Amino acid sequence: MKRLHKIGLISVGLLAITFVASSCTGNFCTSQDKSRILFAIEPGVSTYYDTEAEANEAKASLHESSIVEPVAGSSVWRVVGKDEAGSFAMYSYKESKYVTLTQLGTILGTTANNGSYRPSDKYFALLDQKVLVSAYEKAGKSLAEANSEDIRNVLSDFGYVKFYSGVELWDNYDKFNAEIAGEIGYDESASSGFIAAYKSAMNSAVNSNRSCITVVDGRYGSYGQFHSTIKLSAITWGDAWHKGGAVIEGLIVFPVAWMVDQFAYAFAGGSNASADAINNAYQSGVPQLLSLLLVTLIVRLFIFAVSFKSTLSQQKMQRLQPELAKIQQKYPNSNTNQAQKQKLAEEQMKLYKKYKINPFSQLLVLIVQFPVFIGVWGAMTGSAVLSTGSVLNLNLSTSIWNALINTSALPSNGTGWWTALVLIILMSVAQFLAMKVPQWINKAKLKKVARLGKNPAQTQQNRTATIVSYVMLIMIIVMGFTLPAAMGVYWLVGAIISLAQSLIIQFIFSRKK
Repeated sequence: MKRLHKIGLISVGLLAITFVASSCTGNFCTSQDKSRILFAIEPGVSTYYDTEAEANEAKASLHESSIVEPVAGSSVWRVVGKDEAGSFAMYSYKESKYVTLTQLGTILGTTANNGSYRPSDKYFALLDQKVLVSAYEKAGKSLAEANSEDIRNVLSDFGYVKFYSGVELWDNYDKFNAEIAGEIGYDESASSGFIAAYKSAMNSAVNSNRSCITVVDGRYGSYGQFHSTIKLSAITWGDAWHKGGAVIEGLIVFPVAWMVDQFAYAFAGGSNASADAINNAYQSGVPQLLSLLLVTLIVRLFIFAVSFKSTLSQQKMQRLQPELAKIQQKYPNSNTNQAQKQKLAEEQMKLYKKYKINPFSQLLVLIVQFPVFIGVWGAMTGSAVLSTGSVLNLNLSTSIWNALINTSALPSNGTGWWTALVLIILMSVAQFLAMKVPQWINKAKLKKVARLGKNPAQTQQNRTATIVSYVMLIMIIVMGFTLPAAMGVYWLVGAIISLAQSLIIQFIFSRKK
């Protein structure tokens, strides 16, 4: 019981270390990237129309408190929309209807609960106006010549100025709030409590999103409740060496993310395709999935090449099990008798030396696999292209757990629920087989040896190894639920490769004496 308790503590410790280590990989999102994500999360409360009639038609389906007004400096009209409950809503072109701004509603509720007064509707409309003017200045275009489609495009590219002027995050937001307070007074403007709650909620939302690694300039992602794509700037290898722990980022995270991005770009058409064609291909998720499969194969081949000698040593040790079993029979009390334990160790080492086997070679495999796992985790989480589009309605940057708890589209697969379920089942089965098949093969070879008798020390050792292997399997499955779906694909393909590798090596050794 004590041994099981110790194994449990070690397993929990390993799991905690893994999660902590993975969170230590650098966040590649720059201040501009974060400001773009912030604007995708909370793009303001205004929807734009070319005529007053179109604006009033849109208002007809909204709450009576919705505002219709002309946009200063242009011929365009704005609707500050609200849903039936009076919460701010914005038109979603993907869903072809007005959708409640949930993030803003949560922040307004939080400030009401902590006693801070909420800004007036006039404040939100004026803030949107300042953002729009600033975005057009950034774009070098005239607002007087704008139409509703042009406004949407300019805000898509430059709406990030709501939060970032180019100096530091939140600088423009603070400037706009100070200007509004001077124009309409503090009673209608954002209070310090509202601003603090707003920044806290938005920072939490943006910091949880790390999908900013790209080596090709362009539009990526599925950010915010409208699943917006945003324009991200390329990251260089030099940038990677200044992130987080630097070594893992430079040696593993960036190279893996670079391969994912470049392969996906190539599968989407590469330099021969137009930007629109590449974006359309990304939306299908096919280039990302093919890229993920290829990268998994490359990473697994790398691990195999680095640990090849260790793998051979492990196979040799398995083939020596009959001789090791005979030695163990000579010392049946080695688990309690110190003298027998020492004699057993000496004879085992002589056998290892005779066949040139390093019994500690498996440590090398773990030393290689752990940082690679952390690096791949960081790359899959940070890759911008994997957050773009979806495979059978499942976004590869979404965790399987989040996909499974979203049952709004059932029984259809509209949110990727069935895709996530099939993926976690296939991954779990593949991991189980990759772990157990080599053990089953080895057990079949040792049937004759088992008749010689039982060695308590070896029996206990085998039992411990079995428990540890099952704990590791459970850890992988648990992490498979919580990590991005891309990691689930990586583990699924990796398990299949590992299984094939074991079978091939077993076949090669079976052909030799």
